[in-house]
Amino acid sequence: ALATTSGCMGCHQIDAKVVGPAYKEVAAKYKGDDAALDMLVNKVLNGGVGTWGEIPMPPNAHVGEEKVRTIVTWVLS
Repeated sequence: ALATTSGCMGCHQIDAKVVGPAYKEVAAKYKGDDAALDMLVNKVLNGGVGTWGEIPMPPNAHVGEEKVRTIVTWVLS
């Protein structure tokens, strides 16, 4: 629900690539990477490009770090 109300699901889905990668792909890519949580929180807050192609992820600082951390923790689970 938090990912939906924060606007994440407009570009991401659980099982399918939309604009950005599917959350299951993200979880698989970073499985076992202890640094992934902080790195992904930073990427969601500040935006980025290149990891999943050339379509940029816009910054989402307006969501707030606590909510982003909760969403990223869920995605990685």
